[in-house]
Amino acid sequence: MDTPRDNQDRLMKLILSRPRVVRDLLALLPAEWTAEVDAASLRELPTEFIGAGGEKRIADLCWLAEGRGSDSAIILIENQSTPDRRMPVRATTRVGLLYESLGPSARRSDGKFPPVLIVVVYTGDRPWLTPDDLSGMVHVPASHPLSVPVGPRYARLDLRDPAAQYPEQGNRVVALARLAFAESYVDAIGLLGEVRGWLDFGDEDEARRFQCYLDWFHATAPEFRPRDWSPERERKLEELMAEQSILQRNNERWLEGYRRDAFADGRRKGHADGQREALVRLAARRFGADIGRRLEARLSAVKDPSRLDRVGDQIVDCETGEQLLGGLDSSGTNSS
Repeated sequence: MDTPRDNQDRLMKLILSRPRVVRDLLALLPAEWTAEVDAASLRELPTEFIGAGGEKRIADLCWLAEGRGSDSAIILIENQSTPDRRMPVRATTRVGLLYESLGPSARRSDGKFPPVLIVVVYTGDRPWLTPDDLSGMVHVPASHPLSVPVGPRYARLDLRDPAAQYPEQGNRVVALARLAFAESYVDAIGLLGEVRGWLDFGDEDEARRFQCYLDWFHATAPEFRPRDWSPERERKLEELMAEQSILQRNNERWLEGYRRDAFADGRRKGHADGQREALVRLAARRFGADIGRRLEARLSAVKDPSRLDRVGDQIVDCETGEQLLGGLDSSGTNSS
């Protein structure tokens, strides 16, 4: 049986298998890594490389791009869900095997190989603390005549970083990052509605990409899945639109129902204290644990039940946690 991570790995490969997404990915990397790559000229290549000794390695994705001049560059993309301390070795091996497999027609006019850019897309939760450089893995005595190649062997993009640093719309990899690291199901469902608003559905690939986003959400939130959901089944655009709309409506009903139930529970426990506890739970579920903690601090001295009722309305109505907290400041709800 496939795990959520198995499904996410499969979906990541599908999402990154289109030139438009690869262009968005390259746009997130430091300029020095992509200076020689013309992202507008991407062409997909096979992912299996066989060296002279019969070795075979499979990259997740492989692309050919024209260089800034008349030369080309090769881009290998690896998806990693856990840190891999061997990645510098693996990257070096991949490049060597790729060069072994290239025929004369793939070489530059001067007979040299084209440059290779390896991009590691990291989707895990744990910090990547292992070295990206061979010199961090090999001990070479001071008197040894051979040196170890220094410098990173690949460009690494931790998806958690663009999720936090690039809130603007329009980048398909940023949208995936924000979905993967949404603080709550409510945030994730809101993002799906936002992405629906700017994807270009005149392009058939975009419909498939939207399905990947929906399937990524369903892979981690089984309670929201349609009964016949399967990550293997392609749905028509009309089905995808209906599926997202149902998610949004159910989410709104859930928020209102949760608010009513939480307040009823709060009143049973003791009016002001119970209301505050219920509000913190609701805010944490809607906007994430950090907003819940910050709201708890803001409400610690509030005892007026009518003011607490207004906070409950704001939690349901606000689009973001920061909007909620800003509204409390402007309305003076922090005071008792």
